[in-house]
Amino acid sequence: MAQKNNIRSIRFSDELAELINQQIGENFTERFENLVTQCVWTLPGKKEEIRRLDKEINKKREQYREMAEKVTRLRRTLEQLERVINQEMLNWNQKM
Repeated sequence: MAQKNNIRSIRFSDELAELINQQIGENFTERFENLVTQCVWTLPGKKEEIRRLDKEINKKREQYREMAEKVTRLRRTLEQLERVINQEMLNWNQKM
């Protein structure tokens, strides 16, 4: 383990102390160091993952919008066909 030459005194909230105590480590200093190290190493990767997921979400939203438009057009077409069929059935029944 690296030599610890830096001695600092800081104050923080009970919530932060609880968060630190939830980390892996044999003592408070190790848990604090692990928390800070994990944040420094994982944050850039998580930011990139968020950017990637945001792009994917936007792509899926666009696909959904396009599909919703197609469904609307198909529904209108089916309604028109239904009206035509009903009219043709009326005409056919009247001829009989």
